Order: sequence, then structure tokens, then C-alpha cells
Amino acid sequence: MRKALSVLLLIVLLAPAALAQSDEVVTIRVWGGWGHFRETTFQRVVEAFEAAHPNIRVEQQQVTGDMEGLMVQLLGGVAPDVYMVRAESMPLFISEGLAMDITPFVERDLNLDDYLPAWGSMTLNGRFYGMPAEGGGYREDAMFINKDIFLKAGIPIPSPDPNEALTFDEWTSLARRLTIDVDGDGNPEQWGTHFRTTRWYFFLPSNGVSVFNDDHTDTLIDTPEAIEVLEVLQHIYQNYNSPDTYMFEHEGNVAMNIYWRARVSAGAPENIGDKFDWTVAPMPAGKAGSVGLTKMNPWVINPSTQHPEEAWAFLRFFMSEEGQRINAEDDRAVMLRSVALAPEFLTLDRPPYTLLPFIGGPAVDAMQQFEPAGVTRPKAVNDALNQMWRGEIAPQTAAQMMAEAWRAALSGR
Repeated sequence: MRKALSVLLLIVLLAPAALAQSDEVVTIRVWGGWGHFRETTFQRVVEAFEAAHPNIRVEQQQVTGDMEGLMVQLLGGVAPDVYMVRAESMPLFISEGLAMDITPFVERDLNLDDYLPAWGSMTLNGRFYGMPAEGGGYREDAMFINKDIFLKAGIPIPSPDPNEALTFDEWTSLARRLTIDVDGDGNPEQWGTHFRTTRWYFFLPSNGVSVFNDDHTDTLIDTPEAIEVLEVLQHIYQNYNSPDTYMFEHEGNVAMNIYWRARVSAGAPENIGDKFDWTVAPMPAGKAGSVGLTKMNPWVINPSTQHPEEAWAFLRFFMSEEGQRINAEDDRAVMLRSVALAPEFLTLDRPPYTLLPFIGGPAVDAMQQFEPAGVTRPKAVNDALNQMWRGEIAPQTAAQMMAEAWRAALSGR
């Protein structure tokens, strides 16, 4: 009896302390990344999160200098509790111990079957180090179509269905047909297409190949499938490619523009306005069909955080139905299947009218196109690409030069 009374007294004495602890407001510091996401969607997510978690406050912290600036803060012990990392930088962050292993949280709270596959940059050896935050989503790039140019030329608008995507040959043929030099001065007044040469590797998966093999022990850039893609791109670049990425939006004189998913939510609608009508179509199809690249920049928890549960609560909310809907309402890529595939977010009453090219069809992870941790892109790779774009060397020669440089870099890591 005396023992029972002692236990009861202990519970009574500790109860106020436990209650006070539960009422304590914890502040986590979060860097919301960059650009339009940080200025709009992130703000809405924070407001909704704080409303749902009255005992957690989010202090929005700024980081200058992008990934280099973030690493300086981490090494100096002043980095925020949660921060966004560019996908291509994640192998380095993981290898350097700058991303918390959140596998126990994931296994406890998430059902991965509820999400589209977007974990390539966030996992290593079966462990999780981040959650998809911002980026291109399941299929990052698509072909933005100037409907007015197609209708004027009497050409059917390309289908948004990845199963009906333009082939490489059809893309090239349309680019040639829709590049028009009216006055004969050698400078077209209308361009057939545009793609950014820095994103050349986005076309490889549609031909069944990536820059590197699955375990990053070798490059595949000198395979016939990769060389074939480089040949298509060099030909289009030298003959039918508009000289500026944003001519599609500002000038309205580009028929097809390979853009990334984020332009749907920020940039294209504002810049195009009512100048012309537009929509989107899938990436061109090669031997493997139209295959997208999955690329999401992840949220990462600082391994030195004093508030791991609260930091995870923020990530968990972001991945929840409410958090994902906030992103989708801003036309941003989301990974929760129930939101990403919801009809109200796939079909729009305004340009581009559909987001199917970013969601449907197969995709491979973008990490197969980036060097592994510990390997810096050789200068010879960029030199070979630049010579190829200028027409100084053939794609096969460029591929051989890149392969030699990459294999030397891989063998030396």
C-alpha cells in the first residue's frame, strides 16, 4: 500500500512538469530553398503547418551562396534545422555526413506505396536521407507547344499522352518545317524548337540509355544509343534551335520548347499572358518510347539539430495530403499519388490545360546522369560538348572524348 501511494505521489508531482513540457513552444529554423517556391508555396506550407502544430514555430532562415554557402553554415555549426539541397549535390551531402539518416522516421510514419517514385537522390544503400521538396517531379521536362503556330501551319497539336509522343524523327521534321526565314537574311523570324544544351542528358532515357550505369562504375555515353541522341541534338541545335530559352515565352515565335516543370507554376503564365495559346506535350520518343527524368530537390534534416522530431514533423506535414495539396494548388510537382493523379490537378481550365506529360508514362531517376560522390565533372567533358555544339567535332568523337575523361575520373575515385 505504501509503495502504491509513493508511485501515486510521484505521478502527481511530475504531472505539472510534463504538462509544461508539452506546452513548450519549439522553434525550428528552415531554409526554404530558392526562387518562386520559397516566396509563395513555402510561405503557405509554413502557415498551415504552424496552425496544425501550435507548439512548433518555423523561423525562415536565409542561405546565400547556394550549396557552397549552405555547406559553410553546416561546417560552422550555424545551419538551420531543415534545409533544401539540390538533387545533384545529395551524394556529397550524404557522404560527408551532412544529411541525417531519417530511415526510422520514414519506416514509422510513411507508406511509400502512397507516393510516386522519387527517392533516387535521397537514398543510399536502402537508407533515407531526405524527402522530395521541390523540382520537376516524376517527369521534370516536357515540350511546351505554341498552339497558334501549329494551327496557323495546319499541323495537328501534339498529343499530351506519352504513349503518343512525337518521335525524334517527327520532332526534327516539325522543327525543320516550322523554322521560317521569311526575308531570306539567314535569320529565321520563327523557330521550330528550343532545348537547353545544358540539359542534353534529359533525352537519353527515351533511347534506353543514361550517362552512367546503375552502380556508377562506368559511363554509357559512347554506346550507339547515346551517340544517336547526340546526333539528333546536334542537328537540331545547329539548324532549328532558337538562340534563347525564353523566346518561346517573350517573343511567341518558337513552336516547341523543352522546358522544366517549374515553368508551369512560375514564368510561363506571366510572361506569355494572352500573346498566344499554349499547352504541353511529352518529351520526344526514341527507341524506348517517351521516358522522363525524375528529379526532386530534397528536404534534409541537419544531423546536428536539437529538434529532430519537430524537424521531421515539418517534413511529414509537407508530404501529407494537406501539404501536397498546397503545392498542387500552386501548380507545383507533388509526389503523393492521391494528389498528383487527382483530376482537378491533372486537367486545368487554363494553359497548359493538362499536366499529363509530367505524370504519365515511364521515368528514370536523374541521378543516373550525374557523377557519383567524389567525382568532379572533368573539364574535358564540357570541352567536348562545347565543340560538338559548335559543329567542330562529330557526336561520336565527342562521345569518345567524354567517355575517356569520365572513365579516368571514375577509376581515380
